[in-house]
Amino acid sequence: MPSDAPLATVVVVNWNGERWLRPCLDALARQSTSFPYLVWVVDNASSDGSVALMEREYPDVRVLRNSENLGFAGGNNTALREVTTPYSVLLNNDATPEPDWLEKVLAPFSEPGTERLAAVTSKVVFAPRFLPLTLSTQEFRPRGADPRDLGVRIASVVVDGEDVTGRVLWEKLTWGPEGEGAGRFWWTRPSGELLVPLPSDTGPWEISVRWAAEASKDVELGWDGGGVTCPVKDEMSEISFTVPAGTRSVDVVNNVGSIVFTAGYGADRGYQDVDAGQYDEPADVFALCGCAVAFRTEAGRQMDWFDDDFFLYYEDTDLSWRLRAAGWGIRYEPKAVVRHVHSATSVEWSPTFVFHTDRNRLLMLVKNATAGRAFRECARYPLTTGSMALRTFRTALKARSRPAVRPTLMRLKVLMSFLRLLPVMLAKRRAAEHVVPRRELEQWLVTSR
Repeated sequence: MPSDAPLATVVVVNWNGERWLRPCLDALARQSTSFPYLVWVVDNASSDGSVALMEREYPDVRVLRNSENLGFAGGNNTALREVTTPYSVLLNNDATPEPDWLEKVLAPFSEPGTERLAAVTSKVVFAPRFLPLTLSTQEFRPRGADPRDLGVRIASVVVDGEDVTGRVLWEKLTWGPEGEGAGRFWWTRPSGELLVPLPSDTGPWEISVRWAAEASKDVELGWDGGGVTCPVKDEMSEISFTVPAGTRSVDVVNNVGSIVFTAGYGADRGYQDVDAGQYDEPADVFALCGCAVAFRTEAGRQMDWFDDDFFLYYEDTDLSWRLRAAGWGIRYEPKAVVRHVHSATSVEWSPTFVFHTDRNRLLMLVKNATAGRAFRECARYPLTTGSMALRTFRTALKARSRPAVRPTLMRLKVLMSFLRLLPVMLAKRRAAEHVVPRRELEQWLVTSR
């Protein structure tokens, strides 16, 4: 290969992401590398000003325009099937790489003994820095069949006048979102930690919380070096407090490689862990994260890249499984750092998210898992759907209210789409190349939580 020939092609898929493109493409232009590289953007039929922005401000970026939204899988494949450079690199449009990211993410391919290394996945941290905020209050156990120990019900969090509710990292404190629209809220546990995104690094920060509880009581909120005691009422009310300048803020891990649980659920390794250096060593991982990853083009081409039928979610885990089945390796590289605005394009727990994650988990298992595991998990889904529907109707009948049918209807939609694609997935299963047996690959799976 001539010394001036591009070593890598960086592919960015965009759908109505005008607000994210400038920082992403500017960061790619600032990459400090010892080799030339190309930047391609695939536009999935955006209706905002994305294409005009790129034509006006980024003439060196090649724009591939799809006439319809092909999702993450099909959008990337539009470019990847044209790439001729030795390495193909993916970057989300809502991700901003550090200046040495491209150099670092490609470096492992040049190390001795890496001829069968297919992909190098990056250290992905959330875009803002966060305030670790502890919460402690009197425990509440609801009546009836609900077995949870509860604390308070939080409806919103505002920092310096900006509503950050959708970007708070709740996983270590709450039981997950409940309700819809303006009625959406999170029940906390009696104690734990949440991570609040900060709009600036310096402080002080004025924080407002809108919340309620089962009865009036006090809540202890704490941060490094300080804290406040706040009253909460039995109806929604708002409290405000100030966190002083100089209070410790932290980076939080989004992904340091991906794992798969025994039931087939994919997960981000290290998700929502405060970055304290515990992931600063390279590691072999089962699966890559499509947010920021470099591929050996030869390996991706052998797999024909992503499965177009997946559209969105699990397409990277499915490709990882197939790469490993064909005898390729996947590595996590901690020096290749990217900051990511999590779920900027597709909102987590939205109908789009739920549909594709539920369906694609089943499709991935049909294609890649042992027959017993695939059958068990695919059979469990309709049984669980029926059980959930029956429980919903019984609860509504007892409360003399209308049943919440949307979750059941969504699961039925998932089942119909899964059954429609099942013959296609079975054909792909039969055609798959397996240098490594399915049962041996399942040794990577992690016991479900």
